[in-house]
Amino acid sequence: MAHRSPNCPNQIVLFEELLQERVEHKPHAARFFMYLANVLDLRYYASLSMGAPRYSRRELTAVILYAMYHGHYAAQKIQQFAEDSIGAQWILSGMRMPSYKTVERTIDALFEEVDHLFIQIIGICDGLFLVGWKRMYIDGTKIQANASKHKAMSYERLTKKIDNQSINIESLFETMKPYISSLEQVPDDKLNACIHDQAQLVNHILRQQHERELRKKEQQVFNLDLDEAEKTQGLNLEETLKASSMLLNNVPSETFNQVVNVLNDIAITSDRLNTMEQAKTALEQRWKEEKGNKKIPPEKQINFTDADSNIMMTKHQGVQQCYNNFAWVDDKTHIILGTHTGNSASDQLELQPTLLDAQNMCGSLEGMQAGADAGFFSAENIRFMKDKGIDFYVSYPELKSPFGKDKFDYDPASDTYTCPEGSTLGRKKIKKSGKIGEYSNLEACQKCPLSAQCTKATDGIRRIERHLEDDSLREDAKAKANSEKGKEILRQRKSVPEPVWGNIQTQDGWKQMHMRGKKNASREFKLHCVMHNIRKIVKLYLNSLSYQQVVQEKENSLRYPA
Repeated sequence: MAHRSPNCPNQIVLFEELLQERVEHKPHAARFFMYLANVLDLRYYASLSMGAPRYSRRELTAVILYAMYHGHYAAQKIQQFAEDSIGAQWILSGMRMPSYKTVERTIDALFEEVDHLFIQIIGICDGLFLVGWKRMYIDGTKIQANASKHKAMSYERLTKKIDNQSINIESLFETMKPYISSLEQVPDDKLNACIHDQAQLVNHILRQQHERELRKKEQQVFNLDLDEAEKTQGLNLEETLKASSMLLNNVPSETFNQVVNVLNDIAITSDRLNTMEQAKTALEQRWKEEKGNKKIPPEKQINFTDADSNIMMTKHQGVQQCYNNFAWVDDKTHIILGTHTGNSASDQLELQPTLLDAQNMCGSLEGMQAGADAGFFSAENIRFMKDKGIDFYVSYPELKSPFGKDKFDYDPASDTYTCPEGSTLGRKKIKKSGKIGEYSNLEACQKCPLSAQCTKATDGIRRIERHLEDDSLREDAKAKANSEKGKEILRQRKSVPEPVWGNIQTQDGWKQMHMRGKKNASREFKLHCVMHNIRKIVKLYLNSLSYQQVVQEKENSLRYPA
């Protein structure tokens, strides 16, 4: 049994002098994580009142966070790291590392409390003056999901496949009926249910037989001993099937294999059909929650391995099955203030939930400046940030066409547009419940030699539509972005948030999601962001004598309580 107590870093272990020299006589990250684990307030720290002596959860948490600091997130990798790391051995104080299942349960508990952990780490960063609370930037990165893009299917194709498989299974049922003439009087629905149950049974037996054959081949190749139960199995496959399935009792030997194949095909087709129907239902429910009663686009896809992930175009790897991860980053020392994991390829839709998460983690962000790239430019986001009291600066997309809408200058005083050729377009009508105004100039377009390049309308008239509320917000945002202050703020847009992704992916080796489902993927991403913030604190600790003294005093108070 592993020795779990007492908690004493001076306990005699192998190479005691090495531990003291390497850890206790100079600044060491292990000492910091021991300190951090003791100042954190996590619910799973509470010990149980019954059962065997528990592992010290604070020390186990310190080891896990220390391993994650070195880029190890899997339970078995953490266990292996703890055996090889001097710092981890010092934290364990002579205790043996528990089984990987215990480590895995602790990691799961950490995932459950990742929001609570994030808030506490932000509080520590704020206490160390690592957060400026003046300016922040948002950016996103697409990370490949724990699912293959080849396991995805569009809504249109999924619907067609379900229809085809339904026809196939009906055909297989009809093929099966002549071989069971003794059940002719049974109603079709009960007969089909009986055939389906027997097909599942036959499929199960065939799979077991296949696994036995694989093990036998493995024994022949690697010269392994088979279990005694497998050596004594005397019944052949036909006898086993007849003894298990009532539909196969009276089937003649000459048609036996054909009937077995039909039943097996029924089971396989039925399982495929069930999987596709569940995927279609999940897609329809998710779409209804997001879009209401709008029609589902035929190209809308769902993945059978991870239904919450989505097909996205990545910068370096082309089209992949991904999650889109976002974070608000403070510009002082690049501390992450809030995160969000979405399954939409559009950045516009993810700004608002990311800010709401930052508010949940940090409280009100009113009065701060915020910067974003053109992917977040939309009237909804501009209005949302204004309502939250945040001074928002966002880059804007520019149309490549010399006759794009952004090349027409709007004059709010006269409520007119001026085209690139100098003609004035006035408002001719209002539509869509008074929200959209249409601007045009019939005479100018008829005389203009560039009208064919300016518009594709059959009558040759260029018409500009203006949203009477949203377009004003967009124009104000463009004016802010083009101001001297706006240019200075947006100049740092790449230098503040984008290096964060490079640091996380490099130091954590985070190239692909390990968790499946949007909820778990969101927690995984937030944990990586927590570790990013912790690294900032560790860097400060290692380079500051005053903070090292704080850790040492805390350590001494725990080791030698008054």
